Formats: sequence, C-alpha cells, structure tokens
Amino acid sequence: MIYPPTILAGSTQAQALSALPGVTSWLLDESFHPRRPSISLTEPVASLTSDLLISGRQWLYEATDSSQAFSLMSGLLRWKQFCLYESNPTNSDAKGCFPSKPGSRPPGWWHRVRPIQLRSERLTLLSTHNNPNYFHWLTQPGLAPLFLQSHFNLPGHQQSAIAVSHRPRQKLPSFVEPLLSFIAPEAHRITSLAISSSRSCCFAMQEQDSDVFVSPAQLAWLRNLCHLKLPLGCRPWRRIYLSRTHAHTRRCLNEHQLISALSPHGFQSYCLESLPVEAQLRLFSESCVVVGPHGAGFANMIACQPSTAIIELIPRPGNFSHYYAMADQLDLQHGHLLATDYDLKSDNFAIDPDQLISLMLLMELI
Repeated sequence: MIYPPTILAGSTQAQALSALPGVTSWLLDESFHPRRPSISLTEPVASLTSDLLISGRQWLYEATDSSQAFSLMSGLLRWKQFCLYESNPTNSDAKGCFPSKPGSRPPGWWHRVRPIQLRSERLTLLSTHNNPNYFHWLTQPGLAPLFLQSHFNLPGHQQSAIAVSHRPRQKLPSFVEPLLSFIAPEAHRITSLAISSSRSCCFAMQEQDSDVFVSPAQLAWLRNLCHLKLPLGCRPWRRIYLSRTHAHTRRCLNEHQLISALSPHGFQSYCLESLPVEAQLRLFSESCVVVGPHGAGFANMIACQPSTAIIELIPRPGNFSHYYAMADQLDLQHGHLLATDYDLKSDNFAIDPDQLISLMLLMELI
C-alpha cells in the first residue's frame, strides 16, 4: 500500500497554499531565548538554559473557495488528496510517498479518505494530527486557529463553528469538549469523521525550527483568558504535587517518599486525570508552588499567577524544555531535579527526597 503524497507546512509549501485562488493567509513569526536558566542543584540540563532557542512560524489560512476542497478528516487536515501537517526537525526530511512500514508513516497516523460531510456555515478546523496529548491540544496545533483569529483580529471569527474530527476507532480525548467549552463557550461545535464547509474553512499550520516550540503570543492569549475566567481574590496559596501514578511512562516510583517529605511543607497530591479541565486550571491559578514529573499536566501553568514556582522532576538529561520555555514566557520561576535512577525504556524513575527539599531551599520556597 502506498500512502498519498504529504505536504509539509514548510515555507515553500505554505506560500504555495497562500497563492491558491480564494485562499487568504496571515503569518506569525516568533523566536526567543529564555531569559534565565532553570534552577538546579548542579549544572542545569543543557536544554534548560538560556542557550535554548525557540523558533517557529504559524500560518492562519482562510479558504473561501469550496472547490479547493480543504477538509478535516480522521483528525488530519487535508487539501484534496494531500495530508497537511506541521514541519519540524523530525519530519522536515520526509519526501514523496510513504510506504506502509510502521516507522515511516507520516505524522498523525494517516487514515484512508472518507466521504466528507459538507456544511454551509463557516468552519474553524482544529487538528492535532490525532495526538491525544493535552499539551498539544492546548497549544499547537490544537487551539492555534482560535488564537490566530483573535491575534489578527479577523472580523466575524467568533461566529465560525469549531470543527473537530477523530479516527473511526479512536474517539476524541475526554478533555476536548470541556476545554473548548472553557476557551470558546459561545462557539457552536461540530464533530464528524470528515467535515468541510461550502462557505469558508479556517485552519492553522506550523513550521518549527527547534525541537520544541511554544508561541509567546499564544501563551499570553491563553493566560489572559484564564485570568479573565478564573479571577483570584487573594494571593495563590496552594502547594501541589502532580502525581502520574496512573501513567505508563515517567512515573516517580518512590512517589510516596516524596509526598511524605513534602507534606510537612503544606503540599497536597493531585491526579489531574480525575479533575475536569476548568478545575485543573483553577487549581493551578490558586497554586504558588507546583512540583511533579515532566508531563502534559504542566500545560495548565497558563493559569498560574506570575512568580509561581514550577519544579519539574526529570528522568534523565534530554530535551524536556516544553514547560521550561512556557514558564519563562509566563514569568514563572522554574527549577528541575534529575532522577537518581531511571528505566530507559519507560522513563520511570526515582528521586532523592532530600535533594528535592534542598532544591526548594535553594529556590527559597521553604
């Protein structure tokens, strides 16, 4: 079986899409170095220093000519027979057709073409390439079209219906509907395996130069939304530990020891999977210190108040810079602690409780 040719959202392809009849595009180009390194007991992990460069571009497209056949199908953006997805250092060398070998499929787990449900209203197409990760739904590519419509102040964008889709046997993550209800409560939402509009389709594409990309402008947009919807009557006071006890990877195997060490300092443990989206965001907005293993739950830091401290527990040296970069742009204090022992296959690890307390003393949190 041969997969259809796949278009990457590189600059050349992005310009080609912009030149199509009936297509209008807007470009947001951003790059930054973090302003300060992450705090650690030893030399910080290389990717958590101000040497890190975050760089990328986002295009917003509006296609008003239905003959161009832009659609959202099984979680993927498509143009006619082509899949559209972000260009990043991992997939930027992909060329031509993809043979049906597990390691060479295009991102998003390509799925066969399906009959399109054609709608008459304007649609904003949301896609995360079938990625169920909360971080990618909250940032890029998930909410990027809604952010870019606001950023470029497009008239009437609030009247556009939000379209999402999924694979036939893989439903949308349970957090998607409450997340969209929180971010865009007035917008009509439509879910279909394959969907397009006869009137206009709006969607976003990304090209990132760095292994990790977060948009400073989008983070500011998300933070402002959270502070508007979750007003805080006093200074944040909670101290929370994020448990990944139900996860398959990056679990802290001696978590009970950490919780015992943190409890005398006013910490409470939470499994975010058991909390609705708004409750997660409110929890972070009320927290002055957040500690936990690297994971998508840290994306909720968009609701944190400035000066809140984030401590990530990291299994090994590597590029775990997603939330360090976010913390920098949100004016949050960031620290990290490397595991004393970890499993290379699962990234499950152990942390020295005494080192965690020492790091908190260094950060003047206790």
